[in-house]
Amino acid sequence: MDADILKINLVRMTKLSVRLQDAQVALQNNMPLDVKIFDPDSKENNFLLQLDGFRVRFADLQDILGQVIFPMVCQYDEDETAQHPLSTRERIVLMEKKDLISTEKWKLLREIRNRFMHEYPDEHEEKALLLNQAWGNVDTLIQMVNNINKYLENT
Repeated sequence: MDADILKINLVRMTKLSVRLQDAQVALQNNMPLDVKIFDPDSKENNFLLQLDGFRVRFADLQDILGQVIFPMVCQYDEDETAQHPLSTRERIVLMEKKDLISTEKWKLLREIRNRFMHEYPDEHEEKALLLNQAWGNVDTLIQMVNNINKYLENT
């Protein structure tokens, strides 16, 4: 495991985390959305850009954790090697054993991310529900980032 590459990716992860928190602050007076009356066509463009920024940052942070950081932590701890690659499921189990994540919460975050990226709803009510679900799980995602940073500082 190249320590410099790990550091670069931890910086990327942390920057995404800060940007997601910035989006959270920018939207705090407008969230959660009222699912019964949410109509993006009636909202100001700036608000919609903020929502889009929140959605993308949430998805990107979840993605970098699962696709980049978890494998690197497993390699750093020598749980995973070129001769012994791990499946995504095995990595998730290891992250939970290290008390970095909750598997149940991780699955929910991944589901939200996948819905954002692959099936972002057209119906306004469904869109509002999904954005609210992400909004309600930002702290969980940020806590995972903090747990990983703390874990790596102490190893």
